[in-house]
Amino acid sequence: MIHLLHNVSSFISSGGHGEEESVSDIVMHHLTDHPIVATDGSGFFTRFIHELNTTIFSQKFFGVFDMRITRWVVMMWIAALLCLVIFLPIARKIKKAKMGSSSKWVNLWEVLVSFVHDEIVEPNFDHHYVKKAMPWFSTVFFFILFCNLMGLIPGMSTATGNLAVTGGLAIFTLLGMIAVGMVKQGPLWIFTGVVPSGIPIVIFPLMWVIEVLGLLIKPFALTVRLFANMTAGHIVIIIFIYLVMMFKSYFVGIGSVAGALLINLLELLVAFIQAYIFAALSAMFIGSSMHAH
Repeated sequence: MIHLLHNVSSFISSGGHGEEESVSDIVMHHLTDHPIVATDGSGFFTRFIHELNTTIFSQKFFGVFDMRITRWVVMMWIAALLCLVIFLPIARKIKKAKMGSSSKWVNLWEVLVSFVHDEIVEPNFDHHYVKKAMPWFSTVFFFILFCNLMGLIPGMSTATGNLAVTGGLAIFTLLGMIAVGMVKQGPLWIFTGVVPSGIPIVIFPLMWVIEVLGLLIKPFALTVRLFANMTAGHIVIIIFIYLVMMFKSYFVGIGSVAGALLINLLELLVAFIQAYIFAALSAMFIGSSMHAH
């Protein structure tokens, strides 16, 4: 939060033509993504990314997609790397320890994996499909969790505060719903399986349109829910800190910083809750595609 306070102060003091920027400008500056650009004193990694952005990725892919590496892309790389670095060694240790590992580090992650198994996957899948579904939903849960938590670390940002990221994750849920439905109920599932059985043929077309729209709304809701919840907390923190700059009062500063700290602590809980909600709803949606409506 000290890092954020410094950034807000610098942004205000360097704002357009010496005038103070509005709080909306500060919020948008903090919450929008930008390609990584090297400056004087930048490290090797930043300079390397900057070189890629100005050479290989300078042209849009198919003339549409901007492939330049941004800070949120780097955050997703780090989250994916954390998943590999943490869980691959733990999996090896658990495999070797036939009677269970005595390591507290291993046991910590085992508790979280068991949580995903017991609370997310098992309630939504038949017993013999649970093991097949666990790798995917464990990956989704921990990837989102790491992205959420990294946004609370000074100098980093929340990748899940980007609609493109949450939308991409939700698209995989939609594809999972369609793929599982077609595999379990046949290739015509999208035409027949989504509509409740026994519906009169006269209203079948109307019901089919409604059900397909409902199918598409589910990933849309996942996208907006995760994005909104991960963005809201950061906006509130920025507004609290902006009050210090606006009123320039010690009394207001104490209250603002205290409020920002409380919201920051609340964001720790929100990071876990939103990872759970996204993974649980995805499991519910995909699991429901295994059976006829």
